[in-house]
Amino acid sequence: MQPSMFLMVNRAHVAELACSACGGPFATNPTGDKALVATIGKDSRVFFFCSACGDNIIGRVSSDDAKGHYGWDWAVPVRDGVVRERPT
Repeated sequence: MQPSMFLMVNRAHVAELACSACGGPFATNPTGDKALVATIGKDSRVFFFCSACGDNIIGRVSSDDAKGHYGWDWAVPVRDGVVRERPT
């Protein structure tokens, strides 16, 4: 079973996500993998891309202005798709 929830490490956010290009998971092993984050438009809409799609996109970005809309993050699968609260 492929993971469906991922911790986006640098955004400190857990969400049900799939790559915005291929629809696949960001990472299938517990150590995670890099993920490209694109912030687009006047409303700063956010799109996430797996490592392979992200490398493909970044390899084609030609202007410095456009490059400012992309950044790498690290996606780690959340075990069992369950977000557990921190014990108090």
